[in-house]
Amino acid sequence: MDKPSPEVARLDDERETGAAVEKIERRKPYEAYIEADLGLRNHWYAAFFGPELPDGEVRGEMICGERIAFKRVDGRVYGLADRCPHRGAAFTSRPECFSDNTLTCWLHGFTFDVRDGSLVQILTEPGSPLIGKLKHQTYPVEEINGVVFVFIGDLDPPPPVEQDLQPKFLMEKLVVQPIARNKHLGNWRLAAENGYDAAHLYAHRNAGMFDVVPVPVPLSTYASTKDQVTMVDDEVGPWGIVKYDDINVWHASVDGNPVTAANVEPDKDYENWDIEVGLFMPCGLQVDYFPAPGVMQFEWYTPVDEDHHMYIICCAQPCENDSEAGAFRERCRTELGPLVWRKDEGQGGTVGDGHEWGFNNFDAWGREQMHHVYQYEDYWHREKLFKPDYIVVQWRMLVSKRMRGMQQRGDWAATAGWSPDGNGYDPKKGPEDF
Repeated sequence: MDKPSPEVARLDDERETGAAVEKIERRKPYEAYIEADLGLRNHWYAAFFGPELPDGEVRGEMICGERIAFKRVDGRVYGLADRCPHRGAAFTSRPECFSDNTLTCWLHGFTFDVRDGSLVQILTEPGSPLIGKLKHQTYPVEEINGVVFVFIGDLDPPPPVEQDLQPKFLMEKLVVQPIARNKHLGNWRLAAENGYDAAHLYAHRNAGMFDVVPVPVPLSTYASTKDQVTMVDDEVGPWGIVKYDDINVWHASVDGNPVTAANVEPDKDYENWDIEVGLFMPCGLQVDYFPAPGVMQFEWYTPVDEDHHMYIICCAQPCENDSEAGAFRERCRTELGPLVWRKDEGQGGTVGDGHEWGFNNFDAWGREQMHHVYQYEDYWHREKLFKPDYIVVQWRMLVSKRMRGMQQRGDWAATAGWSPDGNGYDPKKGPEDF
């Protein structure tokens, strides 16, 4: 029997991909993922950018529902549970440090060595018998390429942080420039799926970026065949899913009215966008060739609580020397960064449209609009998926298979937005802040 033509074979593959989505959706073989409101336990998470914590200073963050006090000592960052074991006061609501290695509770003077959590002094009872006996909870912390990562879990020792990072984040000579770090309404899973869902490119069609970077932009892209979706699923991490070749949708219409995207002429065909995009556990994205040729963008959607995530964005590029690195950082601050993210300063209009907003501002806004129905109206089970969601359901299945654990509330209660500094753990950082 003759082989089908390439066009027919491709259509058959597309039908196979669509059928896979329907079959998976009928079975929902990723209930563990659906239950992971607070994130995955026993994984490393991006917490903040290194320059946000100078030597000797203290800052608080909430990650996966756990409140953590971070202090930098002689260049190294340490993490301590942000509630004193005596009466539960938050260290970071009024940090006191009387030596390089310690953090003192402002209420009764309980003083801990941040390096190992040991109680070394009580200023209101010097020489207390508790000294040397009481130890407070600490967190493993690593800093790589200017991003601080913290391990949330019980494994001792924890797995190497490299097993929970996007592979290209570890490239040699990589220079990483922070772009934004902001807390947003929206569960971390919606954020991660949104970052990887190329079909939502339609919603970016009016982004100001495409006036500055005048490339034709499709309304949508999605994996052409199963073979174009690579599961990174070895015995040890990193675990993730990467897509390469895409079907590009350039033209569509409603009742005969054409709908096109940026820099696209009606009825003209264009070459496919083949941009490598990977989503890696627990919640990290890597995008090649964005926001400009030769540049990569890394994102993390770190769970804060069930209703919020910390959206962390940086751009990166290999550089051969300090001069190249300096030029790249300046380009990020003045050119690339504003294309990606702009602070909300009352711009008005449709979020994400035009030059007043960055490309990824729209993504954050979009997740906020989806959050309610998923979190409170069971859209994890009610959603109606389509062919481009193949990569989304594959991601859900991979996470359900490979998660080292599921984060639970335990004895960390929901805070309803409270944080020790009164700012709700929202740094509100844009390109100009780095």
